[in-house]
Amino acid sequence: MNKLVIAEKPSVAQSIAKVLGVNNRGTGYLEGNGYIVSWCVGHLVELAPPEAYGEQYAKWRKDDLPIFPEPFQHQILASTKKQFDILKKLMERSDVESLICATDAGREGELIFRLVYHQCECRKPFERLWISSMEDSAILEGFQNLRPSKEYDTLYEAALCRERADWIVGINATRLFSCLYNTTLNVGRVMTPTLGMVVMREALIDAFVPEPFYTVQLITDRFSAVSGRFQDKAEAEKVLKACETEGRCTVVKAERQEKKEKPPALYDLTSLQREANRLYGFTAQQTLEYAQSLYEKKMMTYPRTDSRYLTEDMKSSIPKLVKDMAEKLEMKLPVTDIHAELVINSKKVTDHHALLPTETMERADLSALSAGELIVLKMVTGRLLTAVGAPYRFAETTAELKCADQIFAAKGKEVLEEGWRSVERELFPKEEKEETRLPQLEKGESYVLVRLELKEGKTSPPKHFTEDRLLQAMENASMEEFPEDVQRKGIGTPATRAAIIEKLVQKSFLERQGKGKVKILMPTEKGKALITIAPEQLQSPSMTADWEEQLLSIERGEYDSNTFLREIQDMISTLVQTYEKVEGSEVLMGDRAPAVGVCPVCGDSIEERKKGFFCSNRSCPFALWKNNRYFESIGKTLTAAMAQKFLSGEEVKLKGCKSAKTGRKFDASISMTVTEEGRPQFNMKFENGGKKNDYRGKNR
Repeated sequence: MNKLVIAEKPSVAQSIAKVLGVNNRGTGYLEGNGYIVSWCVGHLVELAPPEAYGEQYAKWRKDDLPIFPEPFQHQILASTKKQFDILKKLMERSDVESLICATDAGREGELIFRLVYHQCECRKPFERLWISSMEDSAILEGFQNLRPSKEYDTLYEAALCRERADWIVGINATRLFSCLYNTTLNVGRVMTPTLGMVVMREALIDAFVPEPFYTVQLITDRFSAVSGRFQDKAEAEKVLKACETEGRCTVVKAERQEKKEKPPALYDLTSLQREANRLYGFTAQQTLEYAQSLYEKKMMTYPRTDSRYLTEDMKSSIPKLVKDMAEKLEMKLPVTDIHAELVINSKKVTDHHALLPTETMERADLSALSAGELIVLKMVTGRLLTAVGAPYRFAETTAELKCADQIFAAKGKEVLEEGWRSVERELFPKEEKEETRLPQLEKGESYVLVRLELKEGKTSPPKHFTEDRLLQAMENASMEEFPEDVQRKGIGTPATRAAIIEKLVQKSFLERQGKGKVKILMPTEKGKALITIAPEQLQSPSMTADWEEQLLSIERGEYDSNTFLREIQDMISTLVQTYEKVEGSEVLMGDRAPAVGVCPVCGDSIEERKKGFFCSNRSCPFALWKNNRYFESIGKTLTAAMAQKFLSGEEVKLKGCKSAKTGRKFDASISMTVTEEGRPQFNMKFENGGKKNDYRGKNR
């Protein structure tokens, strides 16, 4: 008898097969040693589209909303049906007694396996492989400690809830706004509030009016000090003149404090993405792809983690890993003082621990990696070396000085022990400004002024969102509204935030701008329009963060999934029933496709799109396709100029038409009428007075 192991990707399946001694290749699987190892190629099964629940949903009509499937149906993706059929046959084999779920150890991985399992109507028992590394030793240990499938039932329930909630919000809200505003406006449960944060930030920047301010700087032969800010230049000049007259300043307060700065925590996915964007300009999606590739190459642990700590049982292995990694990176500084306890906190580890390089990386040929992979691997490895380092120790001196009855401040810093910063500096050298040091100052001391300067500055607007800042905003959204012990705050998850940003860019709601390596994210006119017309509940980070917390509660078995979905349905029902179109919204949709004429069926505008000329009213059947079969048959292409004439009721004269039967060329005039079904009908008249030729039906 055999056990069927199902991984998420072929590369992962091959790694598992190697460890299990499975060598015989079949079509879409490997077999041997009591195991059959196959794979899913990502999502094989997805939620069915609205038209699966009724033909009427093929058209977008407001009157058909809301759409709440009962029950939800799934469908097999056409692109991956071949692999699905292979898995189904394997599950049905009489010699397969049980299964092992070996998809990625997270919410989405669980969903991928279970949807295939249920779609195949499989009833055979299965166990769960739960690992954080693709190293041979980790895979082997995982198979020695397979977990009962029931332990992950609530994880699957949460994943299914997330999928259905996204469908309910996305399908209904997208159709509602697209129908009302006659243009495609994609709405997402997480996507829209993320867009909302960017739009609001740009609104604050646009509305910002910089205010000038002034400071007075005192300069002695040993240090300098600066006043507080003055809004009135005349007042600052008055202080400067008074200080010039006095010519001296007196120390009224001096304090020296020794301080320690702990090393930074290990990376989770979001902090890695943020840093990679800030330092190297990588998009969040690029960083995730590099990290995933390194995981599959066994050089890094599971990337989709939201923890920055390790578990207690890992403590003893850290010193060796640190020394091996320091040797691999050819560190000049000896790594001897290793504080493993700094990265250990079992209470702060959820499904997976923080990102780590693996022992496999120590033996690997790094020259075979891509430039991006190498950077990400070096970042993760370098962060491990710094995270266990000694504290950075420094002395901070602050002083207050008085001149002409005005208080001035001076600050200095002296490095006492570099600690973890020396490791960071060696691995990631960068320009650093020289620290200002203050001499030892005593209260009552007096100093002669060498020079005085009037400095002018302006208040700064909020900063544009980069992916670094947007990821931070998504992670911290509505944090103040949750209790301290909440495990996951914010909107989206570490695994999904990159995809959300990419989708906003792909749907032309956001665009990346800037000439430098680090791009800023700017809302398009379409993005601004969507946020302007979207009601508060759809763009509220607070509500979305609350949903994320509820999904986590479902994972923990603390919240009912049916209650969660009912709340979402109630919100959508209210939205459909009460939402009113924003007055003057036509002005907002400034990026709509150009109109080429009036629709002969419903009277709305006909707009040019990539593939043809379509009615702005989505419920209208009228369409003129550019790859029109009729015009292709006579060797012509339907152009915008031709469409304009047809829509105006004019004839279009074409020269050099080519007969598909004889190949002979001829001139003709073509006019267009519309059938009762709303389809165009073309009528040809030969220029030499020959017979008319009618063409009816689909114009493709």
